[in-house]
Formats: sequence, C-alpha cells, structure tokens
Amino acid sequence: MSVKIVKEDSHRLELELKDEDHTMGNLLRTTLLLDKHVKQAGYQIIHPLTGGIKLVVYTDGEEKPREAILKALAKIEEDAKELQGKLSDLLK
Repeated sequence: MSVKIVKEDSHRLELELKDEDHTMGNLLRTTLLLDKHVKQAGYQIIHPLTGGIKLVVYTDGEEKPREAILKALAKIEEDAKELQGKLSDLLK
C-alpha cells in the first residue's frame, strides 16, 4: 500500500491509499467518526478497475486530522488484538 497526501490544512486532510478498497475505507471512516473532534470523514473509490481510495477527514481544530487518523489506527489495532485474543481462546 502506498499513501499520498493530496491536500492538508489545520482542519482537513485528504489522502490517497493505493490498492485499498471499501474494506479499509469503511473501517477508517467508521472509526474516525467515533472521535468527538472529527466533524466529517468519508472516502471514495478512485477508480473501480485500478483500485485505491481517497480518504477525507475534517476536524474541529482542537485535534489535527493527522492526529485523528493516528488515533483511529491505534483503535483499530487495539480492537483487532482483542478480537484475536477472543478467537484464539474460542478456537483452541
């Protein structure tokens, strides 16, 4: 996966994530919207044949969009580890 910053200011960040699709886009969007400082988060598929998504995050300014994305990724990682532990116990 490659990541490219398309546009950025203090309240808005737009990224392109190559080789990603709805799975990553929806997971990031949903997790970002749990953050009280994120006012809007969304994504779109760049092109259905070539793949990739464009992720856009708007914050209220109390938290920078980069910080919001990093927090969302940490939350996703934490949730995945919790699920892994529960499944490991269940599948033994």
